[in-house]
Amino acid sequence: MPVSRRGFLTAASVGVGAAVASTVRGPIAGANPFATGSLGAAQDLMQSISTGSGMVQPNGPLGYVGVTFPSPEDIAGRIRFAFPDGSVGDWQPLELLDSAPDSGSVPASELVAAPQGAVGYEVDAAEGAEATVFSDGSDQRRDYSLGSVGTLGLPVIPRAAWGAGDVSGNRWSPTYFPAQSITIHHTAGAVGADRAATVRATYNYHANTLGWGDIGYHLIIDPEGRIYQGRGGTPLGTPVFQVPPVAGIAPPVVTGGHVGGFNNGNIGISLLGDFTWSPPTAAAVGATIDCVRALCNATGINPRGGITYRNPQGGATRPMPAVSGHRDWGGTACPGNAFYPQMQFIRDHAANGWTPRAVSSAAFGS
Repeated sequence: MPVSRRGFLTAASVGVGAAVASTVRGPIAGANPFATGSLGAAQDLMQSISTGSGMVQPNGPLGYVGVTFPSPEDIAGRIRFAFPDGSVGDWQPLELLDSAPDSGSVPASELVAAPQGAVGYEVDAAEGAEATVFSDGSDQRRDYSLGSVGTLGLPVIPRAAWGAGDVSGNRWSPTYFPAQSITIHHTAGAVGADRAATVRATYNYHANTLGWGDIGYHLIIDPEGRIYQGRGGTPLGTPVFQVPPVAGIAPPVVTGGHVGGFNNGNIGISLLGDFTWSPPTAAAVGATIDCVRALCNATGINPRGGITYRNPQGGATRPMPAVSGHRDWGGTACPGNAFYPQMQFIRDHAANGWTPRAVSSAAFGS
């Protein structure tokens, strides 16, 4: 049956302003990212609604909207938001989600952050598309009390602290392979004031709406430089690795879902924000450098080196920088035109403090 669509307009997207990252902060090892403040509630509203229903007012706070499409041929769409005074914002295009597990995924948009004060939204997309709403959770705050996981000298905020749910029937069973590379992403959307809520929305979108069973990234970094544990599947709750690394031995990495077809042994770091026009904050870039340096020290990856990536499932190979931006793998503009030029800057600063040495990959199973 032919797809019925209304005409499309080009509209400005919701932007994220950020200062140029001209300096890198000092080491953050041992810092407590939550000496003050709190995280949002673990449970956020999720509400799925078929598109084409006109302006929709969700049953709760409007934080983020993600759209799934009926087929890869119908991935175009646009969205706009309504406000309490009756005004309606401009249409903005929906961007295609470019992260995925190797097994593939439902075609979907990146998450769109609702502008502050928005009370409703309207999606214009192909028949059969569905929108899922995630609240920002900002009206249900709780005190932070779970501390941070001291891993690789990094203060990583554990999944329980930012509110990862317990996904039953997870169809994405964890697999583990030796680390080969590190890939840097952006989430390609605006970031809400409650950073943990943005992480939860991304998690719920990947895990539940798209059916992956978990978030695709290993580590997530917010504009303040806080580092969040992403992908689970590690029996001891250790970020990234199957078990905690020890000197000279890097245990296998749990497989994420961030570069479709090239995820095994590929560690994914994603920065919250859209860096198409503006770069990330200096704090976020500094945390990225800290993560890359720590991961390279644990795995033996040379941050300035090149590799021939080999997928241990299927054997596909590709020459790549050991530390890359997502676009180096092809098919995407991620991590954004304003951030990608800093990849060499990140490699060079990560190499300052990196110790070249042989690191064995422990065989804990796969």
